[in-house]
Amino acid sequence: MMLHAGKKQLSRRELLRSFATVCLATACGPSGTTQVALSSVAPLAPARPKPFGGKVEVYSWFDLPDDPRSRELSGIAWDQATKTLWAVQDETANIVPIVPDAKLHEWGFGPVITLRMSFPLDLEGIVSVPDGFLVASEKGPRILEVDRKGKLRRDVPLPEHFAKARENKSIESLTLSPDGGHLFTTTEEALSCDGEKASAALGTRLRFLRMTRTGGDAEEHAYATDPSPHDRGDYGVADLAALSSDDLLVLERGWARGAGNTARIYRVSLADPITSCLANPALADDAPVLQKQLVVDLAKVAARGLPATRQKQDAPLLDNYEGLAIGPVLPDGRWSLILVSDDNGRSDQFARIVVLAVG
Repeated sequence: MMLHAGKKQLSRRELLRSFATVCLATACGPSGTTQVALSSVAPLAPARPKPFGGKVEVYSWFDLPDDPRSRELSGIAWDQATKTLWAVQDETANIVPIVPDAKLHEWGFGPVITLRMSFPLDLEGIVSVPDGFLVASEKGPRILEVDRKGKLRRDVPLPEHFAKARENKSIESLTLSPDGGHLFTTTEEALSCDGEKASAALGTRLRFLRMTRTGGDAEEHAYATDPSPHDRGDYGVADLAALSSDDLLVLERGWARGAGNTARIYRVSLADPITSCLANPALADDAPVLQKQLVVDLAKVAARGLPATRQKQDAPLLDNYEGLAIGPVLPDGRWSLILVSDDNGRSDQFARIVVLAVG
């Protein structure tokens, strides 16, 4: 059999090879939704990444189907080796693999990994490593290392004062430097000893924790969120993504009844040391905070074809984004940033994946 492609003819062998690199092997999932084989996704065309920065636009977006695996997704991590987006669910202690097509336009599910522990979990962050995962739990709070089957290997030690995190405003993030050497995390709102939640006048002040992957050599830096856009509701840090061992992307996220969501991504550098907070029982009112640079305000990003919002929002792209990850380099060399929204198991919110192109 021959297939004509313009003036070029493809042999049967070439045709089958072509199909093998672009097709997704699918099977029916437990709820009749698509289940995607993790090894079936073709890599994007290789490109040399450009310097991070510049214009930000929507590359693609995808609303996940109504499925138990779509609900309450929180932290995410992109695994370049398997072309998989790993996500955690904050109520069911599951790690959910979400696999894109070759163009990052559509996404399907792989087999869920359930963490069965003898203590309660509220998973909010995840890091993928070659032989397993590190996950952050708001309850505890704690950071755990597990194998690829979800079996506990160890607890990563945290500074004692992180136990002063406010209930349900505790550790909300986890990321690993590209060289695999450093973990980063922070809480959603200030520790109870460090100040108040964000208000319309002032942001909330957090401790960004950088430590080696084993949990040693901990270093803390003070960070202040924006003031809350509204004098009600919540505002804080939902996730972090490491560009290097010194540079972080910070997802600030808020929500207020009747006003909807806010989502902004900032960039900060830890290269200039700030006096460690470790020895301090509380952050002083005049403690220096990290300087931050706005990367994108999602309320100001245009996107076509989106359905009508299910609750009042400033822009149709907005929803409850809780996960941020640096994705694959796009074919034109731009960086990709992946966001996932937590639908909270509610019918008036979307479980949405957004891929942003930066550069």
